[in-house]
Amino acid sequence: MNMIAQLFGILGFIFSIITYQQNTHKRIVFIQLLGNISFATHFYLLGAYTGAILNAVGLVRCVVYMFKAKKWASSAWWIVLFSFICVIVCIISWEGPISLLPAVAMVFTSIAFGLDNPKRTRQFSIPSSPLWLIYNALNQSYGGVMTESFNIISILVGMLRYDRKGKQIKKDCA
Repeated sequence: MNMIAQLFGILGFIFSIITYQQNTHKRIVFIQLLGNISFATHFYLLGAYTGAILNAVGLVRCVVYMFKAKKWASSAWWIVLFSFICVIVCIISWEGPISLLPAVAMVFTSIAFGLDNPKRTRQFSIPSSPLWLIYNALNQSYGGVMTESFNIISILVGMLRYDRKGKQIKKDCA
C-alpha cells in the first residue's frame, strides 16, 4: 500500500509543478485541483490525516475558486471561510504540533488561489512550501518532498516568465 501511496504523491508532484506555469487564474486553480485530489489520496494512504483532510478542503476550495466569475463564488469571504475551515481541520485532526504545518500552509494557499491575479497567486504561494516540505519529510511523503523542493523553483520561473515589469498578465475568460 505504501507504494500506491507514493505513486499518488508522484502524481500530485507532477500537477503541482505544472500549476505555476499556467498564465490564467482558472488554469492555475484547475491544475491545483488535480494535485489536491492526488495528495488527499496520498496522505490518506500514508495515514497522515491532517494533510489528507486539508487537501480535500483544498479540492472544494479549487472548485469554488474556478467559478470566481460567477456572483456566488466571487466574494472575498470565501478566502476567510476556507482559512477558518483549515484552522478547524487542524484542531479536529490534531496529531500534535505537526498539524500546524499544513494548516498554516493551506491558509496561505487559500489566500493565494482566492486572488484573481496570477502574479499575486504565485507570491502568496511561496510561504506554504517550507511548511509543507517539513510536514512531508516527517510523514515520508517522497512526492510531497519533491513537490515542495521544486515548487519554489516553479513559482520563480513563473514569476520570471509572466511577472516581470512590462509583461502583460492574461485575464481569465469567463
